[in-house]
Amino acid sequence: MGKTKIEWATDTWNPVTGCTKVSQGCDHCYAETMSLRLSHNPKYALATKADGTWSGVVSCHEDVLDQPLRWKKPRMIFVCSMSDLFHSQVPWDFIGRVFDVMIACPQHTFQVLTKRPGRMAFWADNMAEVCRERGLPWSWPPNVWAGTSVESQKYAPRLDCLLRVPAKVRFVSAEPLLGPLDLKPYFYKCSGCVPTPEDPRCACKGLAIHQIIVGGESGPGARPMDLAWARDLVGQCQVAGVACFVKQLGSEPMSGLGDQDLYEELIDLAQTPGGVRLSDRHGSTFRRDTDGRRLGHYLKFHDPKGGNPSEWPNKLRVRERPQAAGGS
Repeated sequence: MGKTKIEWATDTWNPVTGCTKVSQGCDHCYAETMSLRLSHNPKYALATKADGTWSGVVSCHEDVLDQPLRWKKPRMIFVCSMSDLFHSQVPWDFIGRVFDVMIACPQHTFQVLTKRPGRMAFWADNMAEVCRERGLPWSWPPNVWAGTSVESQKYAPRLDCLLRVPAKVRFVSAEPLLGPLDLKPYFYKCSGCVPTPEDPRCACKGLAIHQIIVGGESGPGARPMDLAWARDLVGQCQVAGVACFVKQLGSEPMSGLGDQDLYEELIDLAQTPGGVRLSDRHGSTFRRDTDGRRLGHYLKFHDPKGGNPSEWPNKLRVRERPQAAGGS
């Protein structure tokens, strides 16, 4: 598709369109909505049903396979932003052809994000095994980043699969962030190296995860994101030396009480003209749990997606790229 407004990429490339939902993060899928909007385009005509939901039809498009080959200047390319390259309906040989193109374009960096990291790991294992049997060399392309989505702690086990992928850079998309996340056990190559204030880095000093992308949900039906969840992830990354990229705070940001310093900064910002505002819901700015206890304030940024860092608390203004990473 070419140029994109996604902050952590410069371009998108969609040799596959159409998808199906696998977890809570898929509930308000932007690609589903966009596919309906693009249904006049033959590539998207079968992707959604008349009611706007995925039809279950996943299509591979050979005619766009050569698109990155025509881009001479280096680009940061989000692969299959409108689908999932490792969907079960994408044939193994087509995945191989996509990788052939990525290998042929060393000037570009390709970001492959999947909610099906088990299939990604299986493909990598199988490729290595087949090449070994044939006496041929094979390694995961150094310009291909491997990532998976983890929207809540429930889905953190996806990282067990991602860590089997021998990519130079592995990344996690915590978007939409639907709950607090503890990713520290997955940050290092060795087992048991959880950072502490006394020993903030593991002895082997080898990162297994190189970047975390954090984002709140936007669009119709957006679910709330407690900014304390995002701040906690930023803190985990800072201690471990993992790059963190806060993309947006979403349409329904909440000032939780889980991080008192952040909470106080947000309340101060709410008194500043032109900044974040307290949003009145149901006659109150307070967000409460089912028992009526205060959890924090409803917030509203001028940017409807919470995507303008100049409006954020300083602690969340973090947009880091992975440094040169070691091997698998």
